[in-house]
Amino acid sequence: MDIFKRKKKTIELTAIEAHLAASLQPVVPRQAFVSNLRERLMVQAASATSPELVIRDEQRNVPRGWLLAGGVFGSLVMLVVSIRGLISMIEMMGSLLKRFGEGKQAPASQLAH
Repeated sequence: MDIFKRKKKTIELTAIEAHLAASLQPVVPRQAFVSNLRERLMVQAASATSPELVIRDEQRNVPRGWLLAGGVFGSLVMLVVSIRGLISMIEMMGSLLKRFGEGKQAPASQLAH
C-alpha cells in the first residue's frame, strides 16, 4: 500500500507563468531609491578593488543638532532625578533617626566613665 507516498503532479510552468503575469503588477521603483542604491553599489565596488581610495559621504538621517540637544536634555533629566533621589534618601534617613533616636539618652557623666 502506497498511502504515505505523495502523488506526483505535473505542473505546467507556462500556465503558472500566465497566471502570475495576469495577477501581478510590475513595480516601478522611486528614482531616489534607484540613485541611492546605485551610489551604494558603486562605493562597495570601488572599496572592493581599492579600499584606500574610497571616501564615503554618507547622508545622516538625524542632524547632529538634534542629537546634541537630545543628549543634553537626557543628561539634565538624569541629573534632576538623581538629585531628587538623594534628597529623598536624606529625608528618609532624617525621619528614621528622629523616630528611633528619641529614646533615653545616657547622661554625659556615664559616657565619660
